[in-house]
Amino acid sequence: ETAIRILPDEGLTAVLGSDYTGEAKKSVLRLFMYHAKRKGGLGLHAGSKRVCLRADDAESDSGEADLEEVGQVFLGLSATGKSTLTAHGLWLDDPEEATMLQDDVCALLPDGTVAGSEGNGLYVKTIGLDDDEQPALYRAVTDESAVLENVDVADDGSVDFDSDRHTSNGRAVIERDELTSAGEDIDLGGVDQVFFITRNPTMPPVTKLSPEEAAAAFMLGESIQTSAGDPSKAGESIRVVGTNPFIIGSKGEEGNRFRDLVANLDVDCFVINTGHLGDGAKDIEVEHSVTILREIARGTVEWTDDEATGLTVPSEVPGMDVSEFAVADHVENLDEQLATLRTERRTHLDTFEDLADEIRDAVY
Repeated sequence: ETAIRILPDEGLTAVLGSDYTGEAKKSVLRLFMYHAKRKGGLGLHAGSKRVCLRADDAESDSGEADLEEVGQVFLGLSATGKSTLTAHGLWLDDPEEATMLQDDVCALLPDGTVAGSEGNGLYVKTIGLDDDEQPALYRAVTDESAVLENVDVADDGSVDFDSDRHTSNGRAVIERDELTSAGEDIDLGGVDQVFFITRNPTMPPVTKLSPEEAAAAFMLGESIQTSAGDPSKAGESIRVVGTNPFIIGSKGEEGNRFRDLVANLDVDCFVINTGHLGDGAKDIEVEHSVTILREIARGTVEWTDDEATGLTVPSEVPGMDVSEFAVADHVENLDEQLATLRTERRTHLDTFEDLADEIRDAVY
């Protein structure tokens, strides 16, 4: 029988009946996040990225282009695309670059620093890993230094990342040095943008949030269940506070702390949908999400209020025709679905006694 006992104040986790590498990792990171909260910050189940972009067309005195840094953080449950978006280079040309600092767990501190927890290695999901879509990650996972877990391996030693014959919760421990998109640093000097990743089919490709709406999104933690969580419920809707199943203490206080931090630090927050609209009629591909992330970092996205959903959505994204992704064009009975969804969301938020009323009222 599997049993896990956590003694946070003693800094101790006891694990019985399991040799799953994920628990060995989370045992440490769970306490890392608890320690961050005691320091006035918040532990996040999130990846972090530093994006360096040309400030303008002018060059510095040295003749080199002036670059400005944008700090991005990504929150999402397993299999929503968190690792993909965090590690992606955003198709930037030198001297511009996007560098992954953390893949899974970090800590947002009161001064805006995002402290990293992963130094030499990363623990990544492998199901559906494709060389064309994620070349840097694919090369790191197939390097001889990688250790694979729950991956289908044939008798001749060939590996099939598309196979779920044993489980779709395939994993790999990779060396950070083998991932070309990973930087040498693990700490992000400052966060500018936070993205909540979902696969809710009634959400647009991206929506912009107020601090209270962002805290509501944090508390909702909406996505779909995967085999990495509960294989018997794979594909079903799921809500996990902060997309983080490793919280110690009051979850309502986590939401209040998140709202205070992003408001005090003037952080822009968004929900980004990496799934599809409606009943699969309109897929949101990786290229769409990457284009959105790059242009939000550049500050070139124009925003408008969408009457159909009541959300703040892009009216213009350079390099992408956003008119193709109008939710009302792809979701049947949209008003009815949104009314049901908002009721479910409010009911969920009302279960947290410590959560501030203004966050409950910001449900979108």
